[in-house]
Amino acid sequence: MTQIDDQTPLTAQQLQARITTNWQELQTFLAGLSPEQMTSPSDAAGWTIKDHAIHIALWEKSILGLLNSESRWGSIDIDEAVWQQGFETVNQVLYQRHRDLPLAEVYATLAANHEALVARIAQLSDQDLLRPHREFQAGSTNDEPIIGWIVGDTCDHYAEHLPWMQAILNA
Repeated sequence: MTQIDDQTPLTAQQLQARITTNWQELQTFLAGLSPEQMTSPSDAAGWTIKDHAIHIALWEKSILGLLNSESRWGSIDIDEAVWQQGFETVNQVLYQRHRDLPLAEVYATLAANHEALVARIAQLSDQDLLRPHREFQAGSTNDEPIIGWIVGDTCDHYAEHLPWMQAILNA
């Protein structure tokens, strides 16, 4: 579970603040880029900064699906069999499917998915964040608190991808 220290779980208010802070950092970075910087340099895997942005948007959509008790894979149009192969396989399928998306559509998707997810997270209480994954995902037997998935595909996800996007820009 994501915690502030070893004893205290993140509260709903702290989670929202952390998401906001990390989102603003990501948005500040993206706002300073030209369309060419978003779409032409790439990393060793061929990903552009635009590819990283749509990746973040899609994983946020999957968390929204989870919080709405829908299948995460279905919420991002992935077959369950592909989902079961793990996130690297899912990421590759999403990359192939969305790499030619126009930049304006990437920005719009990123904003819309984030707005919808933040609105849904705002409905959660401190107790909700500690509810087990299995209460949100049909067929799950996972008893880990849902907050781990939320943090992993929001604030921690932005922080994970930001250095990779900066490296693309600086290459």
